[in-house]
Amino acid sequence: MGYCGIAIVVGKYGGGFHYTDVDTLTEYRKFCYIATVLYCPMALFTKIALLSILVRIFSPYKSRVRFIYGFLAAITIYYVIAEIVKIRMCDPVPGYWTMDPNAKCLDQRAALIADSVISMVSDILILILPLPLTWSLQMSRNKKLRVIGMLSAGGLATAFSIYRIVLVLRDGSSPDITIFFICVILSGNAEGGMGLICACLPSLNILIAKVRNHSYRSKSGYYEQQSTDMKLSKVKGATPSNTTGSRRDPEDHELVSDESGLITHAGAAGAVVDNPAGRKSRGGIHKTVDVQQTVEVLADRAASTSPPRGY
Repeated sequence: MGYCGIAIVVGKYGGGFHYTDVDTLTEYRKFCYIATVLYCPMALFTKIALLSILVRIFSPYKSRVRFIYGFLAAITIYYVIAEIVKIRMCDPVPGYWTMDPNAKCLDQRAALIADSVISMVSDILILILPLPLTWSLQMSRNKKLRVIGMLSAGGLATAFSIYRIVLVLRDGSSPDITIFFICVILSGNAEGGMGLICACLPSLNILIAKVRNHSYRSKSGYYEQQSTDMKLSKVKGATPSNTTGSRRDPEDHELVSDESGLITHAGAAGAVVDNPAGRKSRGGIHKTVDVQQTVEVLADRAASTSPPRGY
């Protein structure tokens, strides 16, 4: 929100106008400095949100989770270092917006190129990371493609990272910085916004599934029974060989499949979902087994087979 808000403020103080038409250059450069400092936290937390979904979903697969954590640690280290460098872009710091000739400033164009390259590489990895992680799971090809598409959606921000690289390389040395820098800020807003929207897609999928399920039950008058209920029945003429455990409906297999864990619970970080057994579970790949028991009372059978009394 801060990065989006600063784009509005930069536009108010001359962003988008030609450099020669702006009278408040000091204020403009001051808010550009704030935007530069806010970019790293915005990009980092967006990528954390996207990668945390993969961590929750593939939590049973320790080697894959370790790789994701390693990737997350690498980009965290970069953005922390980049944030420190951007805060101290000029020495003294006010030299950034006062344009003091005695101030020692780093090359801002080089910093923008580094940010754009790291963002592009990390977005590409987020785009392709679900491919090998999902393809080995036990589900049909169509379901795999559906899951991959949902989990890889965050990689769409790659387009804005590539655009920012082209923009910096093409116009980074332009004296008309008031137009150039507002384009950089807007591309960063598009990248972060796209990433956060895609991070919410799995939770949105759960919400839609719940609404559909509730609507179906309301229309059909179906009420779910608790699996812990035990029914006692009195059956005449029953034998032990006729007593069998109840079997689950073949369609219920989807509830315990990899597709259930990925699509129904995909990445809803912190979300608690009620399953048919009345238990609460968190997102991820779950394997559950429901056991039902049937107790038959054979009182009449026992009475009819008892030996006759002697006289």
